Amino acid sequence: MNLRLPILAILLLLAPVICHAQSLADVARETRAEKQKSGAPHAKVITNEDIDSAAPPLARDTANDSAAKESTPKEGAEAANSPASDKTAASTDADANAGADDAERTTSKSKERAKADAAKEREKQELETQKRTAEINKRYLDRIATLRDQINTAQLLLTKLQSQQIDNTNEFKRTVAMSPTLGEYEAQQRSFIEQIEAQRSLIASLNTQLEDAREAARHAGVPHALDY
Repeated sequence: MNLRLPILAILLLLAPVICHAQSLADVARETRAEKQKSGAPHAKVITNEDIDSAAPPLARDTANDSAAKESTPKEGAEAANSPASDKTAASTDADANAGADDAERTTSKSKERAKADAAKEREKQELETQKRTAEINKRYLDRIATLRDQINTAQLLLTKLQSQQIDNTNEFKRTVAMSPTLGEYEAQQRSFIEQIEAQRSLIASLNTQLEDAREAARHAGVPHALDY
């Protein structure tokens, strides 16, 4: 197929359009030339700087605040990393450590005082216990000692009565019932016998009480209770 004919046909169709476009370009050039000749001012081209300068105050303040906020963390970081911040942090740590040491020493002293007070209280209680024990032991031993004294006294009186009874009998025999007489002698002998029996009963009772007192003292833990 011969391609020249279609191409030619297309060019014929586009010819009016091309001519019209060329005519519009010519008109535009003529119009600009006339404006230049007439001295008409050129239209100002608006740039981004003009837009920024013409922006309302609120927008500029907002922009400034955003910039300040963006710079604040950096400034804070720089301040935190500054030598003064390091000294302040070190001083704070030293103060905290000193406070912890003081608190530890205070706690240690409080514990030591508590231990000392507890030791004194235990010593006081031990002394009180020893004092009460000594008093109780003394009462047991005093009771035992009193019973022994009573027994000794009863023994002496019994011995004396027995001796007097013998002397009375010897005197009655020596005087051949003259002094004392038979009636007096019999009465005196009955009295001696009654007193001697009473002393013997008393001594037996005292001995029983003494044994009970010794046994009670032994159960109470009184030392050397059986030796009294």
